[in-house]
Amino acid sequence: MRKSGLIVALLVLAGCQSLTRNNDNAGESEKVTPVAKIESGLCLFDEPPRGLEHNCDTIYWLNKWVDAANQPWMERKQALQALSDTASDILHAYILTLPTDTPYQDRLRAQLALNDIAGAFTPIAQEVVNVIAASHNNQIMQLESAMVVLEQENTSRGEKLKALEIEAVNLRKKLEELLQIEATLMDKNRSTQQ
Repeated sequence: MRKSGLIVALLVLAGCQSLTRNNDNAGESEKVTPVAKIESGLCLFDEPPRGLEHNCDTIYWLNKWVDAANQPWMERKQALQALSDTASDILHAYILTLPTDTPYQDRLRAQLALNDIAGAFTPIAQEVVNVIAASHNNQIMQLESAMVVLEQENTSRGEKLKALEIEAVNLRKKLEELLQIEATLMDKNRSTQQ
């Protein structure tokens, strides 16, 4: 029951992604790229790298993803530190960074590592990983990157505003001093005219 539920969820996510793609391109001329069809088990590699035991076990990877989604970031971070650079560990690290509370740098590092091995995936596995995780992950990273740029811009403007406020206070003091000097000179001028 649990396996079939996960498979149904996977298919629903793939369908939603297809609908989103179609809606995004509604105003453009139709360029339909064939979508990979999963007709039987899904294998990540035609010839799996050494040490990859769960090449054709999507349930294993989906369970890793569900487990990762239910762990706080600090637990996942500790698990990431224990992983090596084998294909299995790169996939596991990628899955551990998919939840939204993962910091940008860790998410980016895992995405780049996955990109290094994804070229060896089967075409169907490439499409599935892109539809289910990579496109969403990349969108999150783009939004986080844009937020960082906006935050830096706001900080810079805030600092400039503080500098301008300080300059305005200093100019106000100088103006008051000049007005005081002018008043003193006018008083002296009046007293000499009398």
